Amino acid sequence: MLKKLLNKIRGTNLGYKFGRKMLSTNLIVNNIIYKYFYNRKIKRTIEKLERGFPDGIDIGVTNLCNANCIMCPHSKLNKMGTMDIKLYKKIINNCVKLKINNVTLSFFGEPLLDKSLIEKIKYAKSRNIATAFYSNASLLNEKWAKSLVESGLDSITISFDGNSKETYEKIRRNLNFDVTKKNILGLVEMRNELNKKNPKINLVLVELEENKKEINDFYKEWKNKVDGINIINMRNWANDIQKKGTKESFHFNKKLERKPCALIWRRMIVDWNGDVVLCCDDWNHSTILGNLNKQTIEEIWSGEKLRKIREAHVKGEFHKVPLCSGCNKKSIWWLIR
Repeated sequence: MLKKLLNKIRGTNLGYKFGRKMLSTNLIVNNIIYKYFYNRKIKRTIEKLERGFPDGIDIGVTNLCNANCIMCPHSKLNKMGTMDIKLYKKIINNCVKLKINNVTLSFFGEPLLDKSLIEKIKYAKSRNIATAFYSNASLLNEKWAKSLVESGLDSITISFDGNSKETYEKIRRNLNFDVTKKNILGLVEMRNELNKKNPKINLVLVELEENKKEINDFYKEWKNKVDGINIINMRNWANDIQKKGTKESFHFNKKLERKPCALIWRRMIVDWNGDVVLCCDDWNHSTILGNLNKQTIEEIWSGEKLRKIREAHVKGEFHKVPLCSGCNKKSIWWLIR
């Protein structure tokens, strides 16, 4: 209940600003009382998470992408492909066995470039698994919209980083603002025409110096048209991209004490070739925990590689994990059950 309330507050403009202020203020987060309760929350949550399996699996059905965004290192990627349906079904069946009831069909690419996406959504839904994905929506034409609504997809989160053509196209290079906006509205209309509640349609905007002045208008434009809006802070992709975020981003606030990263206890990330990588920032497979072509989810999740990395995080020894040593992403443990 508390998590739902916090997420609802965070999804408003005022709530986002207040939350970021709280989490970025040195006086609040680095005082003795706050640190005591926060460290206790982290310890208890980790103990609980270590007794089970991932909350969900992020399955990179493809790492192909048609955009060249200024805050993303995708252009550095060398090896690209799309997940074989046989491997995908193996992963879904493994999730069913472990009672993992949600998957996100995204990692480091645009899912709409996967021609077997609808088949993959339907297979997961046939196994009673909640299914979602992230998209830039540039390819989300009427045909795609109808197929997605009819597939049973539970939710789609669309990256839409601007409220004007000039700003959006400066950030999301290779994409067209007018086309993307039309596609988003078209999906909403298609869902209503087919009298469906799903997919839930959410927008996410990465706050940058280029778009921060448009955020208020962004909320006004979209708050009554989509199911949710999430403004997120720029991060450095484990130091693989040097672009800075806004001055207010708590990811770039060096005064804040670093804590363990919640991602390594909560989500499993598997790319199109079956490689299980450490986290959603490990786009270039620098830390491979295993491969689901040959192993199971439980073998990798309980494996020695991940155990040692978690141990390093608990001890604050981030330098022992090359990927983590340069990463500035900070977890909000209060939002985790």
